Amino acid sequence: MERHEFIELYKSERAMYKAWANFVISKIDAELLQRLERKSVYDEYIKIMPSGRVKTVDSLVSKAFLRKKGKYKDPYREITDKAGIRFVVLLTDQLKLLTEIVESLPYWTFSKDKEFDEWRGSDARIFDYQSVHYIVYASSEHEFEGQIIKEGTPCEVQLRTLLQHAYAELAHDTIYKTNLQVDQTIRRNFAKGMALMETTDDLLCHAKKELEAASVNVTNWLNAINSYASRSGLVNVDNIDDRNAVIFVDSNRALLRKCTVEDLGNFFDNQEYTFLKERISHHQDTSDFFEFRQPIIFLSYFLAYRFPTTLKKYWPTDFSILQRIFSDLGIAPNWAET
Repeated sequence: MERHEFIELYKSERAMYKAWANFVISKIDAELLQRLERKSVYDEYIKIMPSGRVKTVDSLVSKAFLRKKGKYKDPYREITDKAGIRFVVLLTDQLKLLTEIVESLPYWTFSKDKEFDEWRGSDARIFDYQSVHYIVYASSEHEFEGQIIKEGTPCEVQLRTLLQHAYAELAHDTIYKTNLQVDQTIRRNFAKGMALMETTDDLLCHAKKELEAASVNVTNWLNAINSYASRSGLVNVDNIDDRNAVIFVDSNRALLRKCTVEDLGNFFDNQEYTFLKERISHHQDTSDFFEFRQPIIFLSYFLAYRFPTTLKKYWPTDFSILQRIFSDLGIAPNWAET
């Protein structure tokens, strides 16, 4: 294919590639949000908003006819990163879920990016040993954003950690992916930085696992109250900041050791206490206390019912809220006992 034919073909299809990149982002993003269950968890997981790009005409022509001249027999077909997307997470342990999603969705077939693997394997200093690059190909012809996406249209999918992304932005594009001659001292400094990043990532992954193991009980209670709050229809858990709930659950850890999440469910399923939903709704309409609009309010009523004489000792917030909860339950609090 002559250069002018190459350029005209890409100009005619560039909008299609942009639509295909947006389609791939939308499907991965939706699946990830569904698996993580809540937007707050998603926001903790994804460190940079997913983004897509399509190569400029000049960039593609440069790759096909200048930088990689002679590498391709059919450059238009063989260059598979005309469109690309990127997801950036915090730690390498979190890349596994994204790889599972990319490999399981039915909208495309996939392969590992051979060009990236060859490039990565040629230089052991590159801090990309655990980042993942795929090429996904449209499984069938379909329309998206007003564009007909042809079957087999490729898109590069980059999955990186935040540290890998920072290193790539600084080093890959200026040293490893160009012919720029760089002093060995600079290369050694990049290599030392890469080694430090690898070590940092490894330490943080271990610390995260240990933290998660230590907080299993807290997580179980958070899941239980979020589930009940969602089913009640009184609280939109997608818009909840779990940090307040973590503080509340942790403050009452001594009491929660004496009961189970099943006890919480049994309490609210008890016909005698179905009126509490109405009381909570009333407080949401008439009170300035945000706690009545948080999932922890359900746990608060349960603990007041279960531990009326000791709850005050562990109560982490305004006692006016606790007074209203006791009043709704018809319990006279023994405020003298701590």
